[in-house]
Amino acid sequence: MLQKYMLCMQDLIQDITQNVNELSYIDADNVAVGFKRSREGANEEVWAEVTALDLGDGAYLQKKEGRIEKFFASQSLLMNGEPVRYIMDFYIPVFFSLPFREKLVTVLHELYHISPRFDGELRTFKGRAYQHGPSKEKYDKYMEYLCDKYLKEEHEAVNFLKETPAELVALCKGPNIPKYPKPEPLLYRVTWC
Repeated sequence: MLQKYMLCMQDLIQDITQNVNELSYIDADNVAVGFKRSREGANEEVWAEVTALDLGDGAYLQKKEGRIEKFFASQSLLMNGEPVRYIMDFYIPVFFSLPFREKLVTVLHELYHISPRFDGELRTFKGRAYQHGPSKEKYDKYMEYLCDKYLKEEHEAVNFLKETPAELVALCKGPNIPKYPKPEPLLYRVTWC
């Protein structure tokens, strides 16, 4: 059952990236979709999240106590034999309990977090508000604009978001929700002083 919704979400991401110019830099085949359980009865503000899997050279730098350390990723997450650059997780049942438009805006919101270079990093803005820019309100309005732009034409891929799948919500009460394992990034370490 969850696989069906994962495939529907994958198709939606593919359709959005093909029809919204502002997101056309995203290769949907390198974005994995997963689900996480939200707390039952919680008034969650987080409905989805995107995780960047930096695959540039498989490493990242970190300053620690005056030393520069380089960490190498120990593994990559593969989908259809290709390395995945991003994982988009949707919190269920809270995500599927949202109104249709809010679900679509949430998908667009998470896609927009993906770096325009599509390099396994997240988009950042200057200053302290590096995630959404100086105004979260402007960010949200831009997502509304992208939603309106996408909905100007009929898109079959979005239809599954119009329903509230009671069977999916019921399934969330079960013991397991399959998740993508996140690669462990701490296998090798090189330190510079």
